[in-house]
Amino acid sequence: MPGTNTPAQMFDHELNVKKGWPAPYTLDYSAAYADGETGVVAGMVCSLDANGDFVQGLSADGAMAIFMLQSMTDLDVLSDVGNVSGGVGSGLVAVGAFELQTTEFVAGDYPPNTPLTVAAGDNAGQLTGGTLYTDPIVGVVSSGTSTSEHDASISFLSFWPVWLPPVPN
Repeated sequence: MPGTNTPAQMFDHELNVKKGWPAPYTLDYSAAYADGETGVVAGMVCSLDANGDFVQGLSADGAMAIFMLQSMTDLDVLSDVGNVSGGVGSGLVAVGAFELQTTEFVAGDYPPNTPLTVAAGDNAGQLTGGTLYTDPIVGVVSSGTSTSEHDASISFLSFWPVWLPPVPN
């Protein structure tokens, strides 16, 4: 019997670790997706809701960012006919000692040391430039943007994850 899911190409949406993983001290996290959650792809930022389930973007200003390793429709997350999977997504936590590279960011200019926050609305879950102490900062640009070796139309943003919640007024 043929399957019912059509996964994307593995290089359409990516989170790559340039440095720092795997290691025995890696900080990753696995959880189920919240009911009704859709559209989460690899490289996107998720956080946990009050039930401990993944939601796209940041659930609150103080929420811990988790950079997703898989898309929610990947076969190791979502079972297809005849397949067995864990049924949960996983990601790297923003306080881990990594240098990451993602395809999920809002197009723009990202020189080194640019603080990054998480976009909302149509770009929910994607990285974008942020303002220190005003926005929840989840990363700092390392080497900026580059293009994929698989497809020159796909861009990456390289950054170090951090967790700096906004300072209350």
